[in-house]
Amino acid sequence: MMDCPFNIEQLKIYLENGKKEQIIALFQQLFGRYQLQQARLQTLLDTVNEAVCIIDQSDQVVEWNHRAAALYGIQAEEILYKSIEPFFPKMMLSTAMKERRLVEEQYHTPCPDKHVLMNARPIHQAGNVIGAVCCERDITELVQLNQKLSKTNQEVESLKQEIDKMAAQTDCFAAIYGHSCAINEAIRMAKRVAPTQVPILLRGESGTGKELFAHAIHNASQLCGPFIAINCGAIQATLFESELFGYQAGAFTGADRKGKIGLLEKANGGTLLLDEIGDMPKDIQVKLLRALQEKSFYRVGGNKPVRIDVRIIAATHQNLEEMIGKGDFREDLYYRLNVVSIVLPALRERLDDIPELVHRGLQYYSTMYHKKISKIDPALMATLLCYQWPGNIRELFNVLERLVILEDSEMLGIDNIPKNLFQPVVKLEEEAEQVNGDVNLVQSTTNLEKEVIRQVLQETNYNKAITAKKLNIPRSTLYYKMKKLGLTL
Repeated sequence: MMDCPFNIEQLKIYLENGKKEQIIALFQQLFGRYQLQQARLQTLLDTVNEAVCIIDQSDQVVEWNHRAAALYGIQAEEILYKSIEPFFPKMMLSTAMKERRLVEEQYHTPCPDKHVLMNARPIHQAGNVIGAVCCERDITELVQLNQKLSKTNQEVESLKQEIDKMAAQTDCFAAIYGHSCAINEAIRMAKRVAPTQVPILLRGESGTGKELFAHAIHNASQLCGPFIAINCGAIQATLFESELFGYQAGAFTGADRKGKIGLLEKANGGTLLLDEIGDMPKDIQVKLLRALQEKSFYRVGGNKPVRIDVRIIAATHQNLEEMIGKGDFREDLYYRLNVVSIVLPALRERLDDIPELVHRGLQYYSTMYHKKISKIDPALMATLLCYQWPGNIRELFNVLERLVILEDSEMLGIDNIPKNLFQPVVKLEEEAEQVNGDVNLVQSTTNLEKEVIRQVLQETNYNKAITAKKLNIPRSTLYYKMKKLGLTL
């Protein structure tokens, strides 16, 4: 601003009275103030870190500071008092002036190799727009760095996938997650018997990963033939024989004229997984037993034996011993299949593996659905640890997929969790309370644990991170125990 306002009325008086000396002095004063303003403006333009450009109403450049020259490699003498259009065809400054609008922190690429954040506004005088000014902050290096980082992330992810493939080739059981004693024992047994041709019976609840284990055993066996899986509970009894053993051309009405190869023959030289073996019809059990004993079978309608060399892996969630007692499963087939039995633990029996499974599932589904979720709410983890998981790992991964799809932030939260996961868990101490006697060891231990945790929480003013550290337990375990024992603020 001027040091004091210019008095136009005084100038008029001087002009009317012909006072030349006063008029000259007044203009000298005015010119001095102009020079002062120019010096201040130039200093301002040289001080700011942004590139500054000012244009007039004809799109001619009237100011161009040294930051602009350094950013675009165009010196002031090359661009001043020339139209900005030939230099920057996409320049937003001219548009801001013509549309009389303010531009704030807007990303802009005035030329192909430059990226800036731009602030621009029209210059007003007496109600008219006489030009526009813009300040541009150079973010080219940041944009290029982000592009390189994105490319690097893609390369790292690709490399990680290759490493996972290599690891899977080296360790066929790498796809089975968890390090609890129960799952490690199952993996240890599977690794020992995989190189042999011995039949294996996989036992475990639905969703515990029996087919995943069967795949791993087949890959570790180094058999040349394929891995074929058949769900015995998903095939109609009338079609089971033709599906398993195949049929000759014209064996029955509606049969393919060329005949059909059965799944047992397709698995020749490899592994056949008989999933849900307890659902196999009894008449087929007899024929399967004969095929396993003689290493050959007849197709439906055929009269020539088909020789086979197949590794059999059976899987079931049912109690085959009870079924034998009821006459629903053949005892001789049971002993033929149950040479080595591997029990896969339920998820509720391996709660220590839940954090690892959750993080693995989060990583998988985040990539699948292009989400950038990198954190998990401790309250969510505590809820997952408290639930009984009747559907086991399959149910856990279904829940994780739902949560990832519905999550909009970088933290996987508890808001979208299915309501059934909040149902109270059947606790061991609740069952123990029904035992007659004056001393209830489980309840006493629980009460003691609750009191210890409460005291430490009070000492740390309910700082859960410090509390978990003092108790020497993971924070997720602390949340689980607090929820189980009813310890809340």
